[in-house]
Amino acid sequence: MKMKYSAFLVLLAFLFSCGGKPEKIDETTTRGNIQVASDDAFKQMLEAELFIFQTEYKNAKVKPIYTSEGEALDLLMKDSVRFVVAARKLNDQERKFFKDKDLIPKETLIAYDGLTFICNKSAKDTTLSFNQLKSLFSGKPITWKDLDPTGSNDTVRVVFDSPRSGNARFLKEAFSLPELPPNCFAAKSNEEAIKYVESNPNAIGVVSSNWISDPDDSLTQVFMDRVNVIGISAKADPDAKNGYRQPYQEYIADGSYPFKREIYIINCEIGTRLGTGFASFIASDKGQRIVLKSGLLPAVVPVRFIEVSHEF
Repeated sequence: MKMKYSAFLVLLAFLFSCGGKPEKIDETTTRGNIQVASDDAFKQMLEAELFIFQTEYKNAKVKPIYTSEGEALDLLMKDSVRFVVAARKLNDQERKFFKDKDLIPKETLIAYDGLTFICNKSAKDTTLSFNQLKSLFSGKPITWKDLDPTGSNDTVRVVFDSPRSGNARFLKEAFSLPELPPNCFAAKSNEEAIKYVESNPNAIGVVSSNWISDPDDSLTQVFMDRVNVIGISAKADPDAKNGYRQPYQEYIADGSYPFKREIYIINCEIGTRLGTGFASFIASDKGQRIVLKSGLLPAVVPVRFIEVSHEF
């Protein structure tokens, strides 16, 4: 019995000396496990960033939570996540909340997008002046005939992704609305809003341009085959005397598309850890190229170097 006990002690010592005891791995900018929360509007872009980042850094495990902008920021303030992607910076009340906790969140501008309006494939007119669009949010029932003399007498319904989304908040701010009018309602996500417009000829949808801008993304191709993107006139041209613009990168860049907005990473982690590494990756030249590829406008235009040889 004594011999067996001694043998057990020897085996135990061997296992611990050879790594039987788990080694504690410290989190770094390229290693660790974190959760990040993002407004559903930017899912397509963030998925592409995550795929490349985790392909390059095998020990980095980043789990995304796609939800509304309001819910993502709630998670940040509850310390359930320490990294959020949203279409705004923190407001004064949120800044005070973190200041009282001796935290200074890092806010990084990573991209611009355009709030996008879509309609059913059967729609006769796929353009709206800024004033016509504004009338949709006046609180009065608007019919298609009000927008186009050849349209029907059916009331236009406006669908967006979530009551607490960045899309809904941006609309209210754009038209100075305390609340969205009765002709507006929420689906569960940008994808669901697109599907609703696809099957309802009387609907206009409000989504992020991220969902309709990447020509190489299979889901984007499916959606673009099923809905039309509405051209909008500039805010400075409310009656569309100078034509219409869609939320493409060049029109977002030159400001002629009227619903341009900024996209930020808000990072509350203490020290330099995996969240900082992922944020730095998205803001880097490689990360900004992914932003560009996803159909959004990068915050920093990627630089392309071309080697030119001269023969004399």
